[in-house]
Amino acid sequence: MKAQTVTIVGMGRVGVSIGQALRAANVGLTIVGHDRARELAEDAKDKWAAVDRVEWNLVTAASAADILVLAVPLADLENTLMVIGEDVQPHALVLDVAPLKAQSLRWADKHLKNGHYVGVVPVLSATYLNDGRDEPAAATPDLFRNSIFCLLPSAKAAPGAVDTAVNFGRLLGALPYFVDPLEYDSLAQAVETLPGLVAAALFGAVQKSTAWRDILRFANPSFAVATQPLLRGADITSMILNDRAAVLRWLDAMLNELTLIRRLIQEGDRDAIDLTLAGLLVQRERWMREREANEWVEVADSPVERPSLGEQVLGGWLSNKLKPSQKDERR
Repeated sequence: MKAQTVTIVGMGRVGVSIGQALRAANVGLTIVGHDRARELAEDAKDKWAAVDRVEWNLVTAASAADILVLAVPLADLENTLMVIGEDVQPHALVLDVAPLKAQSLRWADKHLKNGHYVGVVPVLSATYLNDGRDEPAAATPDLFRNSIFCLLPSAKAAPGAVDTAVNFGRLLGALPYFVDPLEYDSLAQAVETLPGLVAAALFGAVQKSTAWRDILRFANPSFAVATQPLLRGADITSMILNDRAAVLRWLDAMLNELTLIRRLIQEGDRDAIDLTLAGLLVQRERWMREREANEWVEVADSPVERPSLGEQVLGGWLSNKLKPSQKDERR
């Protein structure tokens, strides 16, 4: 088997970056791209060099894949799984990068008739955490390098498929990190949903000001970046409704912090304000150093044999799944 086909559905920053990383690895994979926006898919091929070819039909794109990456918004994920559910190849590895994992696994169990489903979260490299960019043009093959690749496999996924998902993450430059779906979703409410709600409150407060038109002239990156999560509006709604109790707990915790800061401001206590902000800054810088060190992985890393990965990324597991006629077609 000379090469495998990887299909990436969704040509946003994450999807494009995954394609660029796979092509940069130069291991003989054929990368197919699909997006509902045809111009975006064409740009992924011609402008950003993320895919080898573009496939306009979703079912055709999915059915050709040995590895299928679903990089679509959470709001579109179930419908995508419904459309392709009958057409995924029996041996195919399906990787979903949606921000909620327990719900995604339930949808996969419901709609996918074939394939091996592994929920994943490719975490951004510390290098790109502060750039404030989320558009496809900001894609880079190093977006996930020296970070972690969270894996949340379906109970139905074969061990060989999970091993393949681990190797896939390593091709992106990331190390594997296994986590329970429910645990991940609870934690994600703090770092995914809460920023969206903060962005909504911030923009709403400023937009309702009588001086709003004047404020527009002076708004700089701090305001633009802080309100950027609003671009993920539909996904924020889905995450809120997935676990309202968890969201409310995080909102209460944030409101407590705001109440504390408000009291310090009301008292005009400069030293207390300085100490509070400085303490938080120290913790933030510690977090950034930890992200750069990337020393919290739970499994030992081992190098991937790059010269043979094009043939072995799915290993003997895939080779055994293919019928003789299929093997001949791939030579």
